[in-house]
Amino acid sequence: MLVVTAVLAAVLFVPLPYYLLQPGSVRGAEPLVSIEGAPTFEHPGEVFFTTVYIDQATLGLLLRGAIDDAIEVRTEDEVYGREGRTGSQQVNQQRMDLSKLVATKVALEYLGYPAALSGSGARVLGLSPQSTSEGRIAVGDVIVGVDGAPIRLPSDIGVALGDRRPGDVVPVVIRPAAAGQPEQTVEVTLAASPTDPQRPILGVEVDVVDPVIDSPVTVSIDSGDVTGPSAGLAWSLAVIDRLVEPSLTDGRDVAVTGEILADGSVGAIGGIAQKVAAVKRAGVQTFLYPAATPPAEIEEIERIAGDELELRPVRTLDEAVEILHPGGVRPPPA
Repeated sequence: MLVVTAVLAAVLFVPLPYYLLQPGSVRGAEPLVSIEGAPTFEHPGEVFFTTVYIDQATLGLLLRGAIDDAIEVRTEDEVYGREGRTGSQQVNQQRMDLSKLVATKVALEYLGYPAALSGSGARVLGLSPQSTSEGRIAVGDVIVGVDGAPIRLPSDIGVALGDRRPGDVVPVVIRPAAAGQPEQTVEVTLAASPTDPQRPILGVEVDVVDPVIDSPVTVSIDSGDVTGPSAGLAWSLAVIDRLVEPSLTDGRDVAVTGEILADGSVGAIGGIAQKVAAVKRAGVQTFLYPAATPPAEIEEIERIAGDELELRPVRTLDEAVEILHPGGVRPPPA
């Protein structure tokens, strides 16, 4: 009997080549925000950001996942992609670092403070499946020029390709990832965007090199061990709430997810079903999420939320603020 029990226990806990996406934590964003250069305020209520836990599957965890509709089973490639686990973690840390800067810029601009994000190029984090840059541009390379235009921020790439079409061949200037290599110019055939066949893309995922925000207000955000860009909207709202009086949330607790982009728009994120489940279990009653979420996922989160959690889709930071505080907010006069 003891032998059978030991064998069964071993089988239940042997790692399998699958991963479980599970509801994670719901954490307060405002206590993680430090601000200098402007008056700050403490308010009742909180802006929460959400996370997803990723565990390697065992038979025991798979059995648990089978009875919990908020747990999804994925392959390693679906979770970590071509970069692998270590590479994916590094990329997601870079995404978090950039998201905090973009969130700060957008929040300060919303409140009327000058804030300019600058950098020295666009570092390649990965290549998309439809990329035509394979063999010409590698992960770690820094793009500093496209079609004759200098590239300082990732957004500069789209501007440089504004008058081009998929299939066009353009010169791309890179600083190779290998140390000591001089800048090189490579010819890249532009691919078509998977969401807009008329829009040309390089097929690379990039972030900004040497990012800095030039503003009289200095904001630092301690994201701890959380990675990825999905807390961006929460960071922006937390920064705003710290800088305004009265409260942005009118003393309410609100959970938030969504990538914040430099133009103030809110991008879709992964793991939204798990985040809705985490928020519902935490007892928070309002959840702001990206309106860009695919319809099938919206149907799923509405089912999970039921009548206990109010779901509010938002397209922009302005919409999110308007939901929380109709009429908007501004810092008090100096």
